[in-house]
Amino acid sequence: MSSSKTVTQNLASRAMRLLLPVASAFLCLWLLSNSVRLPSMGELTSQMSQIPTINWVGAGLATLVSFWSLGRYDGVAHRHLHTGLDGTRARLAGMFSIAFSQTAGFGIFTGTFARWRLLPGLSPMHAAQMTAVTGLTFMGALAAICGLALVAWSPFPYAIPAGLALLAGCALACGATFFFPTLKLGKHKFRWPSLTAMAALGLWAIVDVTAAGTALWLLLPPDSGITLTTLLPAYFLALGLAIISSSPGGTGPLELAMVSLLASFDSTSILAGLFAFRLVYYLAPAVVSAVVLFWPTLLGPKTRQYQPLDVIGSRKDSPHTIAYARPRSETAVIRQNGGHLRSFGFNQLAMLDTPQTSIAFFDPVIGHAHETFAPLQQYARSRNALVCFYKCSPRVAVSARKAGWRTLRIAQDALVNPMTFTESGSSKRQLRRKLRNAEKSGIEVRDAANALPMTQLARVDRIWHEAHGVAHGTTMGRFEPGYVEGQQVFLAWQNSTIIGFATFHVAEKEWCLDLIRMGPDAPDGTGHALVRAAIAAAAEENVPCLSLAAAPDHRFADRVERGLRRFKACFDPTWQAQYIAAPNWGQLTLCLAELVRLVHRPLPVHPALPWAPSDLRKTPQGNWETGIHNEDEQNAFVFVRRA
Repeated sequence: MSSSKTVTQNLASRAMRLLLPVASAFLCLWLLSNSVRLPSMGELTSQMSQIPTINWVGAGLATLVSFWSLGRYDGVAHRHLHTGLDGTRARLAGMFSIAFSQTAGFGIFTGTFARWRLLPGLSPMHAAQMTAVTGLTFMGALAAICGLALVAWSPFPYAIPAGLALLAGCALACGATFFFPTLKLGKHKFRWPSLTAMAALGLWAIVDVTAAGTALWLLLPPDSGITLTTLLPAYFLALGLAIISSSPGGTGPLELAMVSLLASFDSTSILAGLFAFRLVYYLAPAVVSAVVLFWPTLLGPKTRQYQPLDVIGSRKDSPHTIAYARPRSETAVIRQNGGHLRSFGFNQLAMLDTPQTSIAFFDPVIGHAHETFAPLQQYARSRNALVCFYKCSPRVAVSARKAGWRTLRIAQDALVNPMTFTESGSSKRQLRRKLRNAEKSGIEVRDAANALPMTQLARVDRIWHEAHGVAHGTTMGRFEPGYVEGQQVFLAWQNSTIIGFATFHVAEKEWCLDLIRMGPDAPDGTGHALVRAAIAAAAEENVPCLSLAAAPDHRFADRVERGLRRFKACFDPTWQAQYIAAPNWGQLTLCLAELVRLVHRPLPVHPALPWAPSDLRKTPQGNWETGIHNEDEQNAFVFVRRA
């Protein structure tokens, strides 16, 4: 009994959704007929006959511009949904789908059917998502346009406050999508379009409605007396009401709103122009779209044109396959932050894809940076994302400048040479004092080797968190057993108890400090003793460079990170500048903002897959060899050490 009642309720709900748009159209037409005298068909044709031929041609061209921008709009939506169909055929399909649905009405159904029909590679679910994304985002963009129109035109009392409220709401929505890029509704997760996508969608929406409004203005009778600057704001507002109504072609709400907003002008001229506009902007595109829907082959070949990225190839690899023989050991941070390895031809980058950006960490893992700039930009565009190189070396920064990118120095990497390091000299006076303090307190530092006491390390990490709060992430590591197992770990003991530890990323020619954890009661100099032990161990392994990691290098760095820089300065390192590089200053600024957000509000830790740089093996000649880690990891190549 309950199931039949539910079915009846669902049928009633669907019937209401179908009937309401039609009812709104009839209601608006009834209100229009009671507010103004509706012209006869003879009067309409007489008014339309006065429109010059050049105006009809101009309106047709404006209509083409409007639908061209709608095709570009669909392209942005394809990239957002990762359909892989962004191209000429997809944009044409978007144009004809909108031409069909805006005239037929019931856009969510007719638009979905048209896109599914015209793009064989698009599933019904993706077609529905495309229609929903384009519809909702267009309404958001139109709300901002209407807000501007209300502020600039002020057609009625309190229009300016209403417009400012719309603009403020749109700005808050954009800000919310930046700080909360995903929305959870029960078990479902929805990803908002990136700011890049929103900017593109806003641009194409402005082009679309401006071109459509221009077409309407050109089709007004010559003696209407309505200027383009007067008509456009009214059209924007009327279009918003028409779309909300969902009536077929916006019939009724569009006419009622235009006549009401332009009440000081002759209603017959306005209705004649709207009738001509419907012929050019609605009927003609609908007829063409119906033909294309009947013969989808008219759209051309199903295969898209090859792009440069298709030619050189782009491959995504798991972060745990990162090579041991890489220039920057710190790139192993992608094992934890959700990053991956992205290959463009023979060049490989350590990448992190965020809701707003595609970030290449440090220098290329393999290959040359200058060969990655163009394909990296194309890859980011395919995601509607910004792109940057983060903490790249001066050499890569120079290549970026030559490619026309913008660069900014953001940090300095503290580097020491373990094989020549010595504690003597006046510059190491503070270090010697710290090491003596640690020694007097009974601190003993040992290499953890292959026996990591995870329970005790977790306890130290928990104590550190209680004293310092939530750890930063994304660009720096956080404690997680699988992640730490792939690092070189040094333990600080006091009276048979671990009171601190430090972990280092390791590569063939460089180690880099990552985590350093101590409780608030750790004796003075414990951190210095941990790093000094690592320098000594790196010297035994003939590692020529050990990085103490970067310290910020900006105007306020000395104020906010004074203790960090002072700690590293004790080892008298060589400071090497680190840069962020992006195609333009706008992208660079937004990439920095995204990085700051992710550092201070990192995503949950991604458990690292097994990777064992401590299990490296050498041949008798001293060359490194690679071996298969295990078959369950798809024969990933990692490094193991010969016993």
